[in-house]
Amino acid sequence: MAVFAVRVAKPGGGIETARIEAASGDAAAAAAMARGLTPLSVSAAKPEAAPRSSAKKRKLATRVARELSVLTAAGLSVEPALAALARHATDDDLKTVAEALLTDVRGGAALSEAFAARPGTFPAPFPEIAEAGEAGGALGKALGELADTRERREQVEAGIQGALIYPAFLLVAAIGAVTLILIFLVPQFENTFAQIGAQIPPQAAFVFGVSHWLKTWGLWLLAGLVALGFAIALAARQPALHERMDRWMLRAPLIGGATKTVIAARFCRVLGLLLKNGLSAAPALRLAARAAGNQWAVARLTEALTQVRTGRGFSDQVEASDVLPPLAAELLSVGEETGDLGSAAERLADFYEARFERNAKAISRIVEPAVIMIAGLVIGGVILSILSALMSINTLNF
Repeated sequence: MAVFAVRVAKPGGGIETARIEAASGDAAAAAAMARGLTPLSVSAAKPEAAPRSSAKKRKLATRVARELSVLTAAGLSVEPALAALARHATDDDLKTVAEALLTDVRGGAALSEAFAARPGTFPAPFPEIAEAGEAGGALGKALGELADTRERREQVEAGIQGALIYPAFLLVAAIGAVTLILIFLVPQFENTFAQIGAQIPPQAAFVFGVSHWLKTWGLWLLAGLVALGFAIALAARQPALHERMDRWMLRAPLIGGATKTVIAARFCRVLGLLLKNGLSAAPALRLAARAAGNQWAVARLTEALTQVRTGRGFSDQVEASDVLPPLAAELLSVGEETGDLGSAAERLADFYEARFERNAKAISRIVEPAVIMIAGLVIGGVILSILSALMSINTLNF
């Protein structure tokens, strides 16, 4: 089934757009009428990426899933489990979220509905996994598997960040050291040459020129960089520009392959988790596409899956989308043909997560000595140019 954007008039007045999953536009309009709404227009809905959330919220959601899995697996129903979680929470954020979920559940909502009402904290597949667990009577197991998946992903991300933090720190320290030398130390030597009246060698003149430029325009350069950073951040919030940036990242010469690896790992991990917990292939593939994290990839994968529903080949369409590595499309197709798509997706997720982590660590091992060498060459070049200029003073006749 496809997702349609239905523009409807509400009974109490006002117009809104509802997203409805249906087999056709007429079926979507009928579903809107069944809800007491008056359909005005129906169009194909634009694919949506999963809502972006902060690292703090992602860890909070994982913690809620983990603790609820332990409590419900121990025999507690959802409401007592949430009450116990809210009562014994040592973190204010955890307590607030648990109390909000508990309020919804006491009001008659299922846990999956309470998750769905807070997409900023509990994005897909939280509601779908909870719903599958509720339907199968294994909510604790479903939430435990979700927590395992999230913790594995957080561990991989933490390992990658740890591998890249040190090179980034070295780069910032090197730039800072060179800047300080050029702004504060080099002018002292220039004053010495001015007092003596000696001719400045070309290499020293170049260093003095860079120093002058930084002293004159350094603050403007810093302000420009800060403004550029804010501009990029604002542009990333615009859906059209954000999609173009995501598309560029997939096609960039050096980072395109790494981006596809990350997308494949996310897509396959969520797909395997959803299929393992009882969702059918069609909704599982759609939700896994939303979890790709890249808006251009979400649009292309959703379009590919729409073509698959019309009878076209799965691997051909996914490979034609050009957002997953060819190996991923091929193995997912084999998994679908053998009826073992969930296991194939999980194996691919493990493979691509490990591959990306290895590549990130390998890059960090190359970047570290490269940054040190470049910083040493720049600082050494500045010092040698000044020393050679000072030595040329000895040629003066007093």
